[in-house]
Amino acid sequence: MERGAPAHANATVPRAVYYALASNVVVASCKFAAAAYTNSGTMLAEAAHSSADCLNQFLLIAGRRAARNQPDEQHPLGFGRETHFYAMLVALQFFFVGGLVSMAIGAWRLWHHNGVDHVQVALGVLAVAALAEGSALRASIRSIDRRRRAGGLWRWFRETGELENMLSIGEDAAALVSLVVSITGTGLSALTGWAGFDALGSIGVGGVMMMTAVFALREIKSLIVGEAARASVRRAMRAWLDARPEIGRVVSLVVLRWSDSLFVAVQAELAERCDAVELVRTIDRVENDLQQAFPAARWVFFEPELREHGGHPL
Repeated sequence: MERGAPAHANATVPRAVYYALASNVVVASCKFAAAAYTNSGTMLAEAAHSSADCLNQFLLIAGRRAARNQPDEQHPLGFGRETHFYAMLVALQFFFVGGLVSMAIGAWRLWHHNGVDHVQVALGVLAVAALAEGSALRASIRSIDRRRRAGGLWRWFRETGELENMLSIGEDAAALVSLVVSITGTGLSALTGWAGFDALGSIGVGGVMMMTAVFALREIKSLIVGEAARASVRRAMRAWLDARPEIGRVVSLVVLRWSDSLFVAVQAELAERCDAVELVRTIDRVENDLQQAFPAARWVFFEPELREHGGHPL
């Protein structure tokens, strides 16, 4: 039997996306103005980076809104994985539009040896941008439920199905790293008088963006292919089922991540044999209680087994 929960609060756009969008719009505008004033290739690459970030946030918002559509006959499990498609567009756009454009700017500047004017202005804008990105990153991290990031941010990145939060936080972190690279390149250019350092800073910004995109694509691929929930969730759910008086033995338990929800399939022997009506009531009770104990379990499929037939399918 199957129990499906309606779409819930997970359909809302995470606050991390709006934090990132607001900061990137302001920062991109300042960077373009500073790039025109200072003739800095690194600043122009940073402006391209922030512009790519702005486009990314709009794509994430569009993806989340598409995921709100109600299930229909052709899509009985809903549209939650729409976010995977838009997240892939974000990562590809980050790689090509942001990363390759920044590298192209750096290569062009390195070839033509264009100098930087008003270095103090460029460094000042980069420093202010670093403060803005740092604030956005802090706010985005704090928007994650404390329990979900209790094992550390890196573990949360590897295990989360919240693609919008993951990409927004990843972009903010990449922005901070790229700003450090930009400040270093621009500063060395001012100290040594060699404009090549400014160009190398642009190439470095592109490299940071491309590495971030590759990491994001790797995580998105794992969700598209289908990946189990983290081990701690599976262990907790197995212990919960083992403790139920209705269940004699759990034959198999499959818990898949489906966007930021869980898809659960249980095969189990019941503790007592009962008639058809009581069997349905028992299964309904277990499914309802399981969803209450694990709110992320949006779909629960429970199949009763007989001992002579019960065997793990994997």
